[in-house]
Amino acid sequence: MPTLSTTVLLAMAAIGVVVLASIFGFILFVANLRIDERLWWTGLTSMIFAFAFYLMFAATHDRKLARPLAGGFFVIGAGSFYGSIFTGGAGDAGKLLYLILLSVLVVIVLGAIFVMARDAEQDAIRKAQRRHIP
Repeated sequence: MPTLSTTVLLAMAAIGVVVLASIFGFILFVANLRIDERLWWTGLTSMIFAFAFYLMFAATHDRKLARPLAGGFFVIGAGSFYGSIFTGGAGDAGKLLYLILLSVLVVIVLGAIFVMARDAEQDAIRKAQRRHIP
């Protein structure tokens, strides 16, 4: 029999999944929006959730759940924004400007991921060098 805290945590996770699914379901299937608007709203929502999961990772240092969720939502958000740019009705100069801005954001995030991975590797090396005295 699971403990009460485990049951509450699982219930909170289930509620979170339902909320995420309902938000994306509304944007993609219910709202009367053009495809580029749907992609833009999906991208914005995904970026907000990616930032929230990143903050959760920063608070808990949970590398098994929070960090992959942040990365996954970032990929969905960036892909949705790119799709919105390519399917939108903006002129060529506007599309180029949006592509440059989004690409700069993606490069900044990839650089931050590289720095976090390097720091995590250094932490793992430092922890492996510790001697355990029985």
